[in-house]
Amino acid sequence: MRIIKSLILAVALLACAAPGAVRAQTCNNQFIGAIFNGYTALTVTSLAFGAYSPASGTAAQSNVQVTAYCTGGLLGATLPPFTLAMSTGGGSFTQRKMTAGTATLKYQIYTSAADTTVWGDGTGATSTVAGGNNGVSSQTITGYGVIPVSQYVTPGSYTDTITVTITY
Repeated sequence: MRIIKSLILAVALLACAAPGAVRAQTCNNQFIGAIFNGYTALTVTSLAFGAYSPASGTAAQSNVQVTAYCTGGLLGATLPPFTLAMSTGGGSFTQRKMTAGTATLKYQIYTSAADTTVWGDGTGATSTVAGGNNGVSSQTITGYGVIPVSQYVTPGSYTDTITVTITY
C-alpha cells in the first residue's frame, strides 16, 4: 500500500545580516516540526546558523535533522521504505527565500554536506531522500542548510514555510 502524508513545517529563521563588513550578529534559528498521528511520525530539529556576516566570505551553514518514527502497528514494528520530499517554500528550488516584510534572504537545503543536490520533490535538479526498511523503528536524516555570502539585507527575523511530504 502506498501512503502519502504531507506536513507543513514553519521555517522560522532569525537571519541576521549586517549592512557592512564590520558588523556580525548572532542568530538563533529554528526549523520547527510537528508530529503526524498514526503509523509514521516526523520530527524536525532546530536549524541554528549562529553569526552571519554577508562580507565574511564564508556561507552560513547549519544542519537540520528530520526523524521518521513508526508509532503504530505491532510491537517492534520497523519503518517501511519511505521517501521525504520538501517543497520550495517562498522561493523556488533554484533559490529558496525567507522574508522579513518585503526583504528577502536566499538560502538552500541540501541532501548532503557537499551542498550539491537540493532537497526537493525530485523534479528538475532536486532529489528526495529515501529511508526506512532499516530494521529499527526510527531513522534520522540530515539536511544541510546554507545561507550564501554577500546578502546585504536589513537585520531581522526572516521566515519561510516548507512542506515536507513522506511517502511510504
